[in-house]
Amino acid sequence: MGDSLHIAIFTDFHPATLGGVQTAMRSLCDGLRGLGHRVTVFCSPAPGSVVSDADTVVLDSVPFKMSTGLPVVLPTRTNRRLIDAAFATRGPVDIVHTLTTYGCGIAGIRAARRHGIPVVQTMQSRDDTVIEKYSPSPYFAALTMRLLHGWFVPLRRQPAYDGDSRTTRLAWRPMIAQAQAADRVTVPTHHFARRLAARGVDRPIHVVSNGIDDALLDRIRAATTPVVGPHAPLRALWCGRLSPEKRPLEAIEVVRLAENCTLDVYGSGPLADRVESAVTRSNPSDRIRLHGEVDQARCLTAMRDHDLLLLTSDCDTQGMVLLEAVAMGLPIVYCDPELSETIPADGGIRTPTPAVDSFTEVLNSLARDRSRVAAMREALAPHADEPRQSRHIAEILAVYTAASSTSGDLSSNPV
Repeated sequence: MGDSLHIAIFTDFHPATLGGVQTAMRSLCDGLRGLGHRVTVFCSPAPGSVVSDADTVVLDSVPFKMSTGLPVVLPTRTNRRLIDAAFATRGPVDIVHTLTTYGCGIAGIRAARRHGIPVVQTMQSRDDTVIEKYSPSPYFAALTMRLLHGWFVPLRRQPAYDGDSRTTRLAWRPMIAQAQAADRVTVPTHHFARRLAARGVDRPIHVVSNGIDDALLDRIRAATTPVVGPHAPLRALWCGRLSPEKRPLEAIEVVRLAENCTLDVYGSGPLADRVESAVTRSNPSDRIRLHGEVDQARCLTAMRDHDLLLLTSDCDTQGMVLLEAVAMGLPIVYCDPELSETIPADGGIRTPTPAVDSFTEVLNSLARDRSRVAAMREALAPHADEPRQSRHIAEILAVYTAASSTSGDLSSNPV
């Protein structure tokens, strides 16, 4: 590969939409472009109208949506022609980097193989846990995903894993097949790398953290000052997609039961109506405030004016909101033990269980003893620059180089 690369990124989320995956993608693209590389994003349409972007190729969607409300893209003949035409007119592509395992991610894998281009697959969604815990019909959802994905990206064999139920094993199959079809795999955490390897993924797996745009961090830090001190009440912030697996309703119940605590909720999603109703029913003193969907800059700014991040999700692989909290020096109260890898030691408190009363007990203890909040802020301070995207771009480029040097026998990963 030459010094300047052309990277084709495939994702099922349009860059103009909001969410952790999109935020990480935009930061990656900006970091690569800042070093002089070309990036073309192939993605699903954005809901509503967005400003056209010369570096984005929108693929054709089908007339139904994902559970997230976003359009669904399939690797159809129409999309194959769109991709091939873009590859031809935009110059040679050096690397295909797929960020999702759904329709656009499948299309990216297949395009890379058609054109003999090295392909890197990023794995960061815990679909197995989300389906098992939060799908209305877990087995049917897992079976549907497995059959649809397997039609386009076959998996020759999947070794049994004793710890998985029948539904979980079905949910893992598309993820394993997608990883096996790539030359290299990246994941944001070591715990997820171990999960993939335990289920038979034998492609080289690289742990590369997501990152936050350097310029954005510098701008927010220059414009804001953390509001610290023994304020009353304790100020909690919740930020994320209002969907079952993120557990926003549980967060509202936690603060309803907690003493001397407020909550600001940032985000939108399929549970928006239920969240608003829950706040109306349980918020006579206006201790819980809803702010709707906001961009990353607004979220980072809000973090400077709170005492802690309340993270009720129990199925994130890493979570951009965690990286944002670390960068802003905001202590974290969370329940998922696997997130401890991302949170610096003593920079947060893990609840004994994911239950509401477990979170409530921790918040009550922090409201009574604010010195613990100050100690967590102090523990986070040395790690504030670790989430910068500039610290991780070199690792991504090294993965691209490795994929290019070892992808000569593309027939070993047929799709």
